[in-house]
Amino acid sequence: MSEIEGIDNNKYRPYENTGIQEGDMIVEINKETVTCTADLLNTVNKSKGNNVAIKYVRDGEALETSITPVKVGNNSYKLGLWVRDAAAGVGTVSFYEPSTKTFAALGHGIQDVDTRKFTNNC
Repeated sequence: MSEIEGIDNNKYRPYENTGIQEGDMIVEINKETVTCTADLLNTVNKSKGNNVAIKYVRDGEALETSITPVKVGNNSYKLGLWVRDAAAGVGTVSFYEPSTKTFAALGHGIQDVDTRKFTNNC
């Protein structure tokens, strides 16, 4: 979460008092499914600064709130939330050594750097 500067040069925290916390996963905005950061940005910008309904998940529980986006540029609006696509599941490191025709791979779990939990990819 971060204070943002609106197009009017004032500082805003539109996320305050919404209940959203670090580590929550936004799954819908205005009843439109959010599967990645681009979905979220497009839906927030389509709101033209009007209040948006947000469904998010925390510890397996679906919760709802609303936020009024702040205009920060020409047709650009922000919620004051740092949002990223989840890195999830299993990462792999692989190599191929041509002279011996040796191939190997190693899989490992990936944790969210902030929450220290394994997350699902969106």
